[in-house]
This record gives sequence, structure tokens and C-alpha cells, in this order.
Amino acid sequence: FYNVTVSEKAHDLRTAEALSYNDLVEGVRKVFKSGKTKHLQWRREQLLALQRLHTENHERIVEALRKDHGGPKIRGLFELSGHIAAQEALDALDTWTAPEVVKHNAMTGKSYIRKEPKGVVLLISPWNFPFNLTFEGLVPIIAAGNCAVIKPSEVSTHSGALMAELIPKYFDNDAIKVVTGGVPETTALLREKYDHILYTGNGAVGRIVMAAAARHLTPVTLELGGKSPTYVDKSAKVDTAVARIVLAKTLNAGQICIAPDYILVHSDVASEFKSKLVAELKKQYGETSQERKDCKDWPNIINARHVGRIYNLVDETTGKVIMGGEADQHTHFVDPTVIDEPSMNDSVMREEIFGPVLPIMTVNGVEDAIERVNNICDHPLALYIYAEDQATIDAFLNGTTSGGVCVNSCIEHISNNNLPFGGVGESGMGAYHGKAGFDEFTHRRSVLVKDTFFSKGALLPGPPYSDSLYDLAYKLQIGGFLTDSQRKLFKLAGVGAAALIGFRLIKSRL
Repeated sequence: FYNVTVSEKAHDLRTAEALSYNDLVEGVRKVFKSGKTKHLQWRREQLLALQRLHTENHERIVEALRKDHGGPKIRGLFELSGHIAAQEALDALDTWTAPEVVKHNAMTGKSYIRKEPKGVVLLISPWNFPFNLTFEGLVPIIAAGNCAVIKPSEVSTHSGALMAELIPKYFDNDAIKVVTGGVPETTALLREKYDHILYTGNGAVGRIVMAAAARHLTPVTLELGGKSPTYVDKSAKVDTAVARIVLAKTLNAGQICIAPDYILVHSDVASEFKSKLVAELKKQYGETSQERKDCKDWPNIINARHVGRIYNLVDETTGKVIMGGEADQHTHFVDPTVIDEPSMNDSVMREEIFGPVLPIMTVNGVEDAIERVNNICDHPLALYIYAEDQATIDAFLNGTTSGGVCVNSCIEHISNNNLPFGGVGESGMGAYHGKAGFDEFTHRRSVLVKDTFFSKGALLPGPPYSDSLYDLAYKLQIGGFLTDSQRKLFKLAGVGAAALIGFRLIKSRL
């Protein structure tokens, strides 16, 4: 199990101190201040360039991805979603950017909100879905009219190298920059001032990003993680739950921030669920560990360090390993592993797994499940409920919190760009995708236009100000000119007058 040593950390710190990206960032800021990126035509050109990057290089993208992660070619399709996001932004750009007229507080004049770009955005993307999470983040940054400095992960080496080649080739290289490297480069980038930072990754680095942003009072969007729970109720369709959970957990070998981290299953269906889950995993990837290791459809773990981290979680558990449990650091293989009834104190129940290990705990019902969810991780990035009983679903929604929720599904909420994607509490802050992403990287600038034709003076006359002016203004704005008793009296009088008029009208027609 490889650990970063003290000497390596010191080396990274010295290297970071020697690096400076001030000229790069200030150059990009100069481009933004020119107003170039505010034009809708520029935004459309960059979004179309993003689409061309995908269509002209999709085979190379999938090839680089498979060199980093292994697995079947179909896995590469998930990396191309930036193309779809760009099309949605292109279709909606005129609507999103239009001034928003709001209710005005006077008879004349008007009030509205301008949609303005924030400026220069730093985008730090992760290794697990390198193209997806870079370009899905870049789409709303561009759509809102911002410049960008992009830092792809150095961990997915082939994917990062390809992005470093393609981004300057397709985008306006004065306004959109890419910086490669590792911890020293990211550390040096974080010393600079930005107008927004988007970071996707783990909570430890998220805290570093937020601390760096605080020095410049820079707003941040943090897409982090957490232990995303899945509850399988006694009312659930077990076969459906098994099929959908297996897909969500094995996609990219569980290296997904919204992968189901652990299962809570109702005691009435626990035995059936566990046996069918194991059977489905073996059916898809092989009966034995060696068969699964040889399976061309089983993805790799990103590197040996993460293999060791995941294996340690399995090795230390007090639960029963009912499937899998094998690992090989040389080939970056971790067997799909199911752990039955681990202790709540086990590391596998306290740390985000981020791999193909699935703990299962039996619960007595929805109240028991809710209590455990809130004890294990009370602000997960996602939460999944399998149930047909609406009361159970409502109880779970009311008794927990999470960044997002799927009912009778896992991870699919991320595919609907009409739903904001983001965390809550320690699983993140801010949200993007679709219109939510445009809003995230947009400054909503309030504008009030005052009339000068009918009203030529100031809001208040000049001094001296008498106390009676305050009394008058208070009655106009807050208290009113009548007491509660007078208001009731006038209301009764109004009702009586209306009744009398109605009576006379009816009488005149008889």
C-alpha cells in the first residue's frame, strides 16, 4: 500500500513555490476585460468548437480512456456527454442570457436583472471521468461568457495528455487555457486570483481549494463525495433493484462519486436480495475471481495506490466477504466484492469506498434505515431508494438530506440536465448542469431605471426634516393610516354597502 511520504510532500511544496501562473491568469483576465467573451457569437463559436472536439476525436478519447481505466468501449460513451450539454446550451442561450424583468416598486420606471459573466474561472477536474467532468463543467462556464483556466487530473495520464493537446487546438487559446501537471502545478494555480473556482474531487482537497479561494473571497463550486446510501425496502421489486444497483456499482469499477456506497436492505427481503445480487455479479463478470480478472469488460482501478487503499478496507472488515475480496496491485485489479453485515465501526462503513466493494446491512424497516444513514454520513452526494410504497419513499425523503435522490434507480439523476447536480454540506456546495450551471457562473446584476419625466426630484425633499415626515412615511410604508379596529369597521361597512347595493339592484329588476 503506497503512501505519499513526507519528503515527497516537501518536494511538491518546493516545486510549487518556484512556479508562477500570474502572467497566464492576468493574460486571460485582460482578454475578459476586453469584453470579447461577452458576445453571444463568441460563446456559440466556443460551444460549437467543443462539439467538434468530440465528434472529430471520439475514437482517440475512448482510446485514451481505456488506457487509463480499461473496460469495454461502451464505457467511453459516458465521456462524450459534453457534446450533448453544449447542444442544450446552444439551443437555450438566447433565453438564458436575456434580461429578466422583475416587478418594479413604482408606477413609472423599470427593474430588471442582467445576466453577466463572472470573469476568469479555474476548473479543476478529476481522473475518474476525465473528459466528462472537464467538458461538462466547461460548457456552462463558456455559455455564461467567462474565460477559463483548466487543470485536468494528472492521475489519468493518457486522458490528461490528450486534453492538453486538443484544448488549445479547438478553443480560443487567449481566453481558454489548459495547465498540466500534478500537486505543485495545482498549488501554484490556487495562489492566483479567480472570479470562481469549480473543483471536483475529494473533501480533503476541497478544503484546500476553499482555503485558497478564501484569500481572495472567490466563490467556489465544490463537487465532492460522501457515502451515498441505497435503501431496498420490502415493497421494492427485488429483481429490478439488483439489476440497477449492479450496473451503477460496477460502472467504472465503482470509481464514481455518486456510486452506491453501501446497501441497507429490509429484513423481509434481505436473503433474496443478497443471493440475487451475488448471482447477477457472477453472471456478468465470471464465477471465479480469475474469470473476473480476465474479463475484458471489467474495468481497472486507476493505480496501485488506490488498489491498496480499497483492499485495506476489505481486509480490515469484521463482516463476512460473500463474494470477491481479491486484489492485484500490479494489474490494478480489485475483484467485485460483497461484504455481508460489516460493523458500523469498520473503515469500509466510515470512509468513502470509491471502488467495487459493496457492504450490505440488514435493517428492520425504514426508520432503522434512516437512522443508520444519518449516523454513517448525514450529507451524502446522492441517495437511492428502492420502494413501491409511497409512504416509505416520503418518509425517507423527509428524514434524510442529500445532494440528489433517485427513486428506483441509481446515478441516473445526473443524466437529466434539467436537474441541478451538486452536493450539500460536506458533499459539496453549488450546482451545475443545464440552466443551473449557467446560473452558477453568472453574475445576476440588478438594474433599476428611475423615471425623470413625471418625477424630477429626489426620493426625499432636502433638509431640514421634521419628525412629522417620519410619522407620515411610516404610515405610508408600514403602519398605515388606520388602526386595526378602524380597518375592521371599514371592512364591515364595505360589506354592508355592497349588500345594500346588491339588494337594491335585485329589487329594481323585480
